[in-house]
Amino acid sequence: MKTQTAASAPSGASTSVLVEMHEVSKAFGGVQAVSRVSLEVPRGEIVSVIGPNGAGKTTVLNMISGFYHPDTGRIVLDGRDATDLAPSKVAELGVARTFQNIALFRGMTVLDNLMLGRHVHMKSGVLSAFLYWGLAQKEEVAHRKRVEDIIDFL
Repeated sequence: MKTQTAASAPSGASTSVLVEMHEVSKAFGGVQAVSRVSLEVPRGEIVSVIGPNGAGKTTVLNMISGFYHPDTGRIVLDGRDATDLAPSKVAELGVARTFQNIALFRGMTVLDNLMLGRHVHMKSGVLSAFLYWGLAQKEEVAHRKRVEDIIDFL
């Protein structure tokens, strides 16, 4: 299989590797949580990060999702350097995380909670969304279909 690395891909181009970490390290005070981790997640693959308590799994996921920034190394998401991006910018690239203590909105269905999480992909404004009109209506239908597909997949 031939792959194109982010270094050789044109800026913003889609690559066969979706997530890359290159020699990433993170310390908290005098504690080295992650040391020189490198990994590649190919597009279309489902990957697990496993290890004992304190091994750095959550720190790795926090760095990929932008909650922590590595002290050294580089993170590339779909060919774009994401090393220093804020979590909101990483989410715009399609990467987000859930936390171990999930807090769903009471009285809302799973579908409603997932729809709420897709708000970063919506382009319509608050007024048109409130009125359920124009672009907001079209987006709602398209995003609902996407969420239903995700639920079916899971």
